[in-house]
Amino acid sequence: MNDNNTYFTPMEIDGIGEILNISLGSSATAMSDMLGRKVTITTPNVQIRGYDEFEISEVEPAVGVEITYVTGLDGNNLMLLKRDDVRKILEILMYTEIDPDTFELDELSLSAVCELMNQMMGASATAMADVIGTVVNISTPVAFEVENAETFKQKYFKSDEPMVEVYFNIEIEDTFSSKFITMLSMDLCKKLIASFGFMDGNEKSEGEAAPAPIPDMASAAAAPAAPAPMPQMQSQMAQPAQMMPQGYPPQMYGQPYPADPRLINVQPIYHNYEVSPAEAGTNLDLIMKVPLQVSVEIGRTKKLVKDILELGQGSLVVLDKLAGDQVDVYVNGQCIAKGDVVVVDDNFGVRITEVIKKTDIINSL
Repeated sequence: MNDNNTYFTPMEIDGIGEILNISLGSSATAMSDMLGRKVTITTPNVQIRGYDEFEISEVEPAVGVEITYVTGLDGNNLMLLKRDDVRKILEILMYTEIDPDTFELDELSLSAVCELMNQMMGASATAMADVIGTVVNISTPVAFEVENAETFKQKYFKSDEPMVEVYFNIEIEDTFSSKFITMLSMDLCKKLIASFGFMDGNEKSEGEAAPAPIPDMASAAAAPAAPAPMPQMQSQMAQPAQMMPQGYPPQMYGQPYPADPRLINVQPIYHNYEVSPAEAGTNLDLIMKVPLQVSVEIGRTKKLVKDILELGQGSLVVLDKLAGDQVDVYVNGQCIAKGDVVVVDDNFGVRITEVIKKTDIINSL
């Protein structure tokens, strides 16, 4: 097994784990929103794996997802998940049970996995951008079945260069508790920890200026003293140093990077509300058994509060309609017809003489 300290210092290994821990924490939140269940991803375990040392026995048979960084970082992020875990996730997304014996990663299943990973890794890229201080964008994820470890290594490993393997434990509420693997190239990890501020001085990029040589004491004594800076300039130069917490890389406390504006093309949606006679009949059948309150009003009047309080047994209330006038028929408080009062088997009834037009009903609303 490769010694991690051969390629990275212990602090740099911790830096890789912390960056991925922050970014995958955002991925867990995005995954939880899509699945409607609590998702927990534990602290990662970072290892360096050479071509001959890499194996996928703990997640085999596996499903791979490849994400390419297109802005801010260069390289790929390869995720390996257990095939059965993917099946259980698809059951939640598709609201159906999937038989483990007949489960196949068809086009629909791969599309669902890619959409889930797109949401997860998009949230991860946003969190990573906040950590390293630069905009990070990813390509659309590509999902594929991993036939065996040898085929995977031949495609993604360089024979003379190991890769960084990061193990995560994942738990989805009431579903499963498992693990998955993330594989990163050495160059990508160096860029991450350099942005995080943990790279040693000998790992700096070639374009970065080397520190100025320290002059010897003799030349320093002979050189004229430089004029002291103005007090106002000194206070301005000292202010950022006072605000920056000690023990953290200066890169983390720079000015926030400007986010590029996103142009969203919004198009109106036009609906065709024309309903065929057959559809109209079907829709009416759905409401035919809805109960409605029918009432009949023979007249109205207005009274003062004083008059209402004086009402008693034998009092007479005169309405605004004459004897023999038509009464109003109301349905759920809306007048829809007029008619004459009749007596049917000792009960009052109404014979409809006029049905109010639909347009008049609509105008009265």
